[in-house]
Amino acid sequence: MNTLVFQIALKQWDKSQRHDAFQTAIADAADAFPIQSKPEFMLFDTPCMLDQQALDFTIAPLDVTTAEHINGKGAGRTIKQALLADGSAKLDRFIISQADKAFHLSYEDEEGIISDIGNLDNGWIQAKYQWRYRIEKNHEIFWQYEEVTLNTALVQQVAVDIFLSHPPAMIFSGA
Repeated sequence: MNTLVFQIALKQWDKSQRHDAFQTAIADAADAFPIQSKPEFMLFDTPCMLDQQALDFTIAPLDVTTAEHINGKGAGRTIKQALLADGSAKLDRFIISQADKAFHLSYEDEEGIISDIGNLDNGWIQAKYQWRYRIEKNHEIFWQYEEVTLNTALVQQVAVDIFLSHPPAMIFSGA
């Protein structure tokens, strides 16, 4: 039986870390990790697993050029999950649908415009986008920046290194 594997990787930094040295460290950081989850829900009568990873660059000092790595549910922030009226599912800004027994991935930007990414039958897909959002802490406002990466695959057998053993069949970059 096939399994849908979703891995969300978040890279987070704040406004003060937008200069070249930090951006190089962020760009060089991993965006795929070993799978640490088990199937935990069903979508389209198919077992699914959601693995979440976060690299928080707001914690570690730049001179070590690494970030604190957090994994597990809610790593970094809680990912929005929803079932849509047409039967498709939404993970953050990514939409997973099924038509003619094929699984399809799409991306919805901040204005609600949907872009097709591709079918999951042709190898694993890596899709990413960057955004920022406001955080209020101790009566001060901070801007949190984030790169969100979704690694997704439809596999017959789950391997821990599915996203590490070979490159993605397709890479998508949203807004």
